[in-house]
Amino acid sequence: MAFVEVRNISRRFSDFAIDDVSFEIEKGDILTLMGESGSGKTSILRMVSGLDMQDSGEIIIAGRNVTGMQAGKRNVGLIFQDLALFPHMNAYDNIAYGLRAKRYRESVIEDKVEEISKTLRISGLLKKYPGTISGGEKQRVAMARSLVMSPDILLMDEPMSSLDPGLRNDIMVEIKSISRKLGQTIIYVTHDVNEGLFLGDSVVFIANGRVVRKGKPEEIWENPESEGLARFLGYNVLTINEEKIAVRSEDIEISENGNISGTLLGYGYEGKGYRIKVDMENGEKIEIRSRELHPDVIKGIGTQIKFRLNVSGEKFNGRKIT
Repeated sequence: MAFVEVRNISRRFSDFAIDDVSFEIEKGDILTLMGESGSGKTSILRMVSGLDMQDSGEIIIAGRNVTGMQAGKRNVGLIFQDLALFPHMNAYDNIAYGLRAKRYRESVIEDKVEEISKTLRISGLLKKYPGTISGGEKQRVAMARSLVMSPDILLMDEPMSSLDPGLRNDIMVEIKSISRKLGQTIIYVTHDVNEGLFLGDSVVFIANGRVVRKGKPEEIWENPESEGLARFLGYNVLTINEEKIAVRSEDIEISENGNISGTLLGYGYEGKGYRIKVDMENGEKIEIRSRELHPDVIKGIGTQIKFRLNVSGEKFNGRKIT
């Protein structure tokens, strides 16, 4: 039996619905709920937490059926986008807040705060206030505040959306490390592909309130299966011989001998090479990534571009999708 089971949960809102969502998580694993903004990820997370109730279906956490149980009785930790640290409390008091609310002795609180602070390497921040520490430090304090309560599951709703990319990468490594070190089960909501694939032991892709695809990150990336997921992952979607296929930008090669053509819409340099946007004759738009600029591209916007699906010496690596 999985440590967390979400069984066929549904809820109807005035203009949206969560429809028959199911997934499982093993103890100590991270599951990422991935999808576009407005797809229903946060609604699902709130139902798992007990902040909202589903109309039907069951939720099992650590062997307990928590269906209908209020959030305070589910033993879950919550970290949302705004982190919700108390600005008038220093880091120590923020971390200790939940323990004090449950009337732990101060000696026990001190030991627990000290232990989790060492684990998250924030001992030097305990006397500081949220307004005086960095975004990454706030993330660690928020994690400590949740983890000090020893939750069965930690629920994280896009907590890194306001961080710059470099710091975000550091925090991703930190989250994965903490999960492994503490055996902490986590559901992590994100609309960022890199976050979802890097963090997840398993990934659930949500669209329009439904589970479209679930599996290991490698499976999701290598075989998206649906057009929506393929586009979300950054694949081009082309119609070839009346079949839709998903193609990576680096698997398309500009060539005078190409059998597909389109009109150049624009291009720009991105460090590892150039990103080139082309409008195909059938109206589909694609992106091509290339280390060097082909002479036809240099001619400028509006130029007719021929290209082929690059086989890299072997069979073309396109994926059929529905």
